[in-house]
Amino acid sequence: MNSNLEFIEKKAICADIWQLHFKKPASFDYVSGQYIEMTIASTHPDERGIKRWFTLSSSPTQPDIIITTRLVSPKHSVFKEDLFKLSSGENVGLEGPDGKFVLPANDQKLLWIAGGIGVTPYISQLQYLLDNKQFERDIVLVLGLRSLDEDPCVELVKKCLLVMPKFKIIRVISENIPANWTGPTGYITQELLTDSVEDILDRQVYVSGPEPMVDAMKDTLLKTGLAETHIHQDWFAGYKDKY
Repeated sequence: MNSNLEFIEKKAICADIWQLHFKKPASFDYVSGQYIEMTIASTHPDERGIKRWFTLSSSPTQPDIIITTRLVSPKHSVFKEDLFKLSSGENVGLEGPDGKFVLPANDQKLLWIAGGIGVTPYISQLQYLLDNKQFERDIVLVLGLRSLDEDPCVELVKKCLLVMPKFKIIRVISENIPANWTGPTGYITQELLTDSVEDILDRQVYVSGPEPMVDAMKDTLLKTGLAETHIHQDWFAGYKDKY
């Protein structure tokens, strides 16, 4: 689908992470976990051009199209600068949706692994499950963060933990570790996964985050004995963190 998105507003979520809201076109249908390609005309584009891919962090059950992204100053790209300069009512180009990083139709047990902002497809999917009262899905989310203040899904996870008895989250922090922190630290390792998710071999495993992290995690998962057919990947181009 080629169309336009009308910008509504941006909201600071935590640390350097923001939600950007757009008006949903009347004919726009998507599935939680899919992504779009966005175009912003620029008079001074950088070498990466005027287009970027964004996974939608909104659920189809919500009225707005939402992307959740980081703005790191002064390192951000020309595209990101133009994106954050948008005023209410301005339009950007839209292509999509696309992607197969979506919830399986059946009730298979799931393991979601995310590095930082790679949690956005799971935000969309959790919101979808909540809104459709699908509370019985068996899901473990392992979320790698540099610090606790960079977690964009704190409130949503709280809601899920109240009503989804088979939902579990494991946060792994690599930096700025609080003195009272009792959870895992460092990076997401094979030992952490096998110790924390005893039935890992029975789960469909989804990995989302910076490309280096996603590539490395596949090797880690294969070493657990997990079948390659159980591994599903989603890369966030332009992000280099390990998690």
